[in-house]
Amino acid sequence: MELEVLESASKGMGEVVSDQEGFELRGLCGEPRLYGHDGVHAALAEFCGRWSVGLDALADRARDLGGLLGAAAKAYREVEHTNLAALKTDPGLGSVSAPPRVGSGR
Repeated sequence: MELEVLESASKGMGEVVSDQEGFELRGLCGEPRLYGHDGVHAALAEFCGRWSVGLDALADRARDLGGLLGAAAKAYREVEHTNLAALKTDPGLGSVSAPPRVGSGR
């Protein structure tokens, strides 16, 4: 497991959410006079409002996913730390014989 990748993904998800927060599409369409027809403006404003709600939902899910990725990385690090503390030497060293020395006559 590459923990740095998990941590980077967690951070990236947080940045995506941060970029989205406070960005409302509702005001993107401007004033009705720009369209020459109130119905066109109203339809676009409704679309932008609905799209904004959808983006908020995606941002919430991204926030949750980023938190889960960060928690997974933390859990892996804790297990890795515990395992490293428990294994002071390589348990396989006793089962591997040393290669013969050069010039030993074997």
